[in-house]
This record gives sequence, C-alpha cells and structure tokens, in this order.
Amino acid sequence: MLVCMRNFIRARHTRGLLGLGPVAHRPSPGLLWTLLLAAAMAFAPAAPGRADEPELPDSTGFGAALDTIPASAEPFKAGESLRFSVQYGIIKAGSAWLEVPEVTEFNGHRVWRLVARAESNGFFSSMYKVRNRIESFWDVDGRFSRRYFEDRREGGYRANDTLLYEPDSSRMRYKNGQTYPLPGTVQDALSSFYLTRFKPLPLGGHVVFDYHASRKTTPMDVHVLGRETVKTPAGKFNCIVIEPHLKAGGIFKNNGRLVIWLTDDARRMPVLMKSKVAIGSIKVVLQEYTP
Repeated sequence: MLVCMRNFIRARHTRGLLGLGPVAHRPSPGLLWTLLLAAAMAFAPAAPGRADEPELPDSTGFGAALDTIPASAEPFKAGESLRFSVQYGIIKAGSAWLEVPEVTEFNGHRVWRLVARAESNGFFSSMYKVRNRIESFWDVDGRFSRRYFEDRREGGYRANDTLLYEPDSSRMRYKNGQTYPLPGTVQDALSSFYLTRFKPLPLGGHVVFDYHASRKTTPMDVHVLGRETVKTPAGKFNCIVIEPHLKAGGIFKNNGRLVIWLTDDARRMPVLMKSKVAIGSIKVVLQEYTP
C-alpha cells in the first residue's frame, strides 16, 4: 500500500498539486481555505465520511434572503487559536491552524496579524511533505488587507511572495516590484475569511466583496446556505453554512465545491470545512480552540 501511495503522489506531483499543470506553473491557491486543505489534496482518492457528518448541502435556488443573521461586532480577539485536522474520511493527513497572535502597528496603522498554517503529519511527510504558512496585516479600523505574505513548501516545490497595498496609488505591489491597480481596498487570501466572520449573513442570500490574489482582483461571492448542527472533537455546535465562490474563476468555479460551517453565535468560528474536487473529498475538522 505504501508503494502504491508513493507512486500515486509522484504522479500527482508531476501535474501539480491539483493535477492542473506542471508544479512550476500552477496557480496560487488564492483562498485561505484552499491553503488549509493543501496538506491533503495530493494524497489519495476519496475515503467515505462518517455517517453522522453533514453532507454537502444543496447550493441551488438562491434568491431573496428569507432572514439575515446580524453582523458580529467582535467575533474574535488577539490570542485566538484554532487547530484542525486535515483528513480523507478517517485517514488523517495533517494539521492546520488559524491564529490571531496580536494587534500590532504597520506603517502607522493598527492591524491584526492573522496567521494560517498547514502541515502534513509524519506519515504523509515521508511521501509528500507540506509546510505552508500565510500571514496578513489586516487594518483594524477599515478591515482591509495592508500586507500579505505566503511561504509554500509542498514536496519539492518552494515559493514565497509578499503583497503590499499602496493606498496613495491604489495598487498592490508584489515582491518582484510589479504593481497592479486596485478598485479600492481589497481582501487577501486570509483576510477574506476573517471579514466574513464580521458580516451580516442573509440566509439564502449572498455576501460579496473585492478579493485580490494571483495578480488580479475579482469579486468573492459567499453563498449563505442555511443552518446545521455539527459535532466535532472540539464540541457540538449550531452552525451557519457558507460556500465561497470566485465569480471570475478559481479552482472551485467549475470542478469542485468548498463548504464551511461557522458557529451560529457572535464568534462565527469555523468548525468544519468540506471540499469536493476532482481528486476526491477532503475535510478539515476543528480539534481544539483558544478563544
């Protein structure tokens, strides 16, 4: 079995992590939630989930919102830390963390320092080691991205980049010096998730905001699917179910889905993420949290 899995991973790796092309030319994952899944995406065909876990809900038939869950004034504080398992069915491939270590200052502005990490475990690291980290400096008052950094280590692939928002010229500057115009303030791959935790959520409706990644800006359209109860190792939670979409493209546009369960309270804390893509089904499950 080990030899077969090694061969499978090598075959996947030659086509890129998602089988989308050569590793050297594959697109940035773009979304925070894609990064959290990266520890598992190349490993195996889908394994069956547990019978007591929710299935991916129906996302068709959106129209006028039936009800709106009010905005949350303070869904998190500095010091929040969430640890997740990344797995296929009962097979654990690695761990992921979402953290808000501190409020600090950047270029004279107060910002949250947001951090997301993903790591394959010892077993999978022997075949395909993943060590991914992204950080965002997110403006406390305006709730937009001021600086974004990513460091991706996936098998033999290494990449890092820095995006710096330049408000005077309304553009984003990359590490190599290239700049790209912006329509105004935008979200990055990490801050987009935290912004959703603040927003009012119309059941059966949408939340839309500008999102920048991979040298372009596009609308992020978050569908609010409804309410469900979820049981995880960290506890049992009443949840709001959301599904993000990139209107202009992205890996989940035509060949997959990602659904996220947030707690139905002021915290809007993520407790479960499930993805259905071409390579199978993956889930990210909350194991423990520090408020």
